[in-house]
Amino acid sequence: MILTNEEIKEAIVNGEMAIDPFDEENLKPASYSFTLGNKFKKLKKVEFLDSRIKEQEFEEFELNEDGYFLQPGEFIICHTAETLKLGKNIACFLTMRGAKAQMGIDALSGEIFCEPGSGGGWDGKLMLETTNKGPLPVKLFPGITIIKAVFMKV
Repeated sequence: MILTNEEIKEAIVNGEMAIDPFDEENLKPASYSFTLGNKFKKLKKVEFLDSRIKEQEFEEFELNEDGYFLQPGEFIICHTAETLKLGKNIACFLTMRGAKAQMGIDALSGEIFCEPGSGGGWDGKLMLETTNKGPLPVKLFPGITIIKAVFMKV
């Protein structure tokens, strides 16, 4: 069963899950919107990526108030500003915010399901494998709503 906004708040109060910082304005009738954090990673320039290597090498950059132009076809890894920790009885699906998806941004090229008991992969923040699939550069800024989570009891 999908949790309503009141059930999401209750789960946070009861310690069944944590969103930090929590902003009530990002709480929707049946979801919570997460915002873009202030760092991103780009793959280091190499001749090719070797799929046998468990972890590729990345360069980390700060995303400041001037923003960052994500070029068509460009791939970066971002994170949410918020941390997420799920208890053993709550899971969630992640989906793009419609307005950002309509620009061509796909921040969920990878995992879209968070298992019960899981937390974010970048110091507790959700990792966002992000590509600009549109025809024009898109300027990204920290703090924009980027994805939403739909929570459910298991």
